[in-house]
Amino acid sequence: MTSPLPILVIALGLAAATAARADPRLDEVVYSPYIEKGEAELETRAGREMGGPLAGEATTVLEAEYGVSDRVSLAIVGRFERDAHGPLSLNAVGVEAVTYVGQIPGIGVDTGLYLEYDQGVQGGESVGEAKLLLARTSGRFQGLFNLIVERPLGVPRGEGYASYGYAASATWRTVGNLRLGAEAFGDLGSDRAFLGRQGAYVGPQLKWKAHPRHSPVTITVDAGWLAAVGTDRREADSQLRLAVELERRF
Repeated sequence: MTSPLPILVIALGLAAATAARADPRLDEVVYSPYIEKGEAELETRAGREMGGPLAGEATTVLEAEYGVSDRVSLAIVGRFERDAHGPLSLNAVGVEAVTYVGQIPGIGVDTGLYLEYDQGVQGGESVGEAKLLLARTSGRFQGLFNLIVERPLGVPRGEGYASYGYAASATWRTVGNLRLGAEAFGDLGSDRAFLGRQGAYVGPQLKWKAHPRHSPVTITVDAGWLAAVGTDRREADSQLRLAVELERRF
């Protein structure tokens, strides 16, 4: 069996790198390529900047997803943002699709594709986003790695350049349905300046799944505290992230 260590090393190596963009979006999450047919999910996730010039800025996402087949899931998304001194307001609404592609022979890495379109509202930016989703599960270990490309839409000619980034996590199942590990979010540059000096947010992650007795709903909690690395330390000291997801099979 292929060792999970290579994926862990890649994820932590990228996390330690230094991003063209100052701050990975607070609404980002590490996606898995796995899909459950007939499973409906309702998720809310929130992130908040702690310390530094961006202290107090926050993002909240509401997402409803459904597995339409063994290979495709569709979702609608609403994103709310708040600056350090203003109210939380709707910034964008969007649709997303995740497709499971298959497993890479010989190394046991599962792959998927993610596409999202966000329509900006109340002055928010419209964005198109694509991700390559990679996953490796071995015993109690699971490593997830996303390569991300994002492009603003409806902007003046010459300003719609793509930006690149990553999201990664490595967790181990410990007691019951509790998983502990680490996650990282960062940038890889843009069409104008790829790689070079980069920043990231990296820190411990906790994931817990519960199955309430006599209930068809499964509850998943995902929490993390991420410290700023490299150039992102100029923007904030750290981030707090929390996601709660309700799942039900139909």
